[in-house]
Amino acid sequence: MNGPMPPSEQFQPGLVSIMMPAYNAERFIGAAIESILAQSYLDWELIIVNDGSTDGTAEVAAGYQDERIRLHTQPNLGEAAARNAALRCMRGEFLAFLDADDQWLPDHLHLTRAYLSGHPERSGVYTDGYYVEGSGQRLAKLSAHRRGPFEGDLLEALIRASDVFGPPICIVLCRQVVTEAKLGFDTGIVIGPDWEFTTRVAERASFGYIDQPTCLYRVHQTNITLTAGATRRRLSLARCRENAIKLAGFSRCSLATRVYVFYDLLVDLLTGDPERQEAISRWPEFRALPAQERARLFRLMASQAVYHGGRAESIRRWLAEAQALDPRDWRARMVARLYAASPAVCRLALQAKMGLRRRSAVETPFGSMS
Repeated sequence: MNGPMPPSEQFQPGLVSIMMPAYNAERFIGAAIESILAQSYLDWELIIVNDGSTDGTAEVAAGYQDERIRLHTQPNLGEAAARNAALRCMRGEFLAFLDADDQWLPDHLHLTRAYLSGHPERSGVYTDGYYVEGSGQRLAKLSAHRRGPFEGDLLEALIRASDVFGPPICIVLCRQVVTEAKLGFDTGIVIGPDWEFTTRVAERASFGYIDQPTCLYRVHQTNITLTAGATRRRLSLARCRENAIKLAGFSRCSLATRVYVFYDLLVDLLTGDPERQEAISRWPEFRALPAQERARLFRLMASQAVYHGGRAESIRRWLAEAQALDPRDWRARMVARLYAASPAVCRLALQAKMGLRRRSAVETPFGSMS
């Protein structure tokens, strides 16, 4: 089913419900389950969702005879659908995340559950951890690729980019914040459904941080971030951006963040899709930006479209919009005149300029997801 499903509203005090989506995870899922069995905190349930695996994932998972472990098998519907299936099965007061190729260190649940129990003003907490190779060798800390750490209201930080938490294995939530708002994972998102989900959680939750490594995030050639095609990745991240813009809390973000989000969506992610760019430029959230910022975004949209050989009708309209909104923008005038004189020459000029710029280091808004 497309779209998030509401989770169960049953709560068992003290119980930590762990979701583990698994697709062709035969190689690593045993180590992941063993790391849960090794936890110093014992009051947990593990919901494994076998998402149509074609290898021995289900057989390995079924081999663990522990009443706290439940295995659910479904056709291959994707990560978000698997996470929604896990949500529907949960009974715990707390919600934790462990993917089938990752691991926790022994005190992860003890530390996070104790923090949330001792800080009733918080609805979520996250920790540090390590990136590890397929063999398990530890690499850099997760915190080496994050902004922050942040505590309290994380909504704006998460709307700006995904590099607040990184992988969700480091997060534990009070499940009530999820059930009350009937939150779930957007099945239209292939890359980043956890980022989009935790952003919506952050609209309602206050977060704490534990400055201690408690998890191991495995980097290998079958990670979804490496195997998903460029187009699917781009469209998924665009949907994350679109959903964030439509949050009630988006209007409370700083101007710099709101402009940054629209820049990433309209100039980077949706170049080559003028219909969606046109539609978004009519959204009230876009029109709420100052005229000068909208003018700059229209100019940059047009410049990217020229660079990639985009539709002439859209290019002319966006340049006209830019000049009308900010008559002082000499760059828009220059691009418009050059394009009117010769689209081919204009394209060569922009390709030369952008080629130089792209050889420089560029910040990515997606942190460890890149």
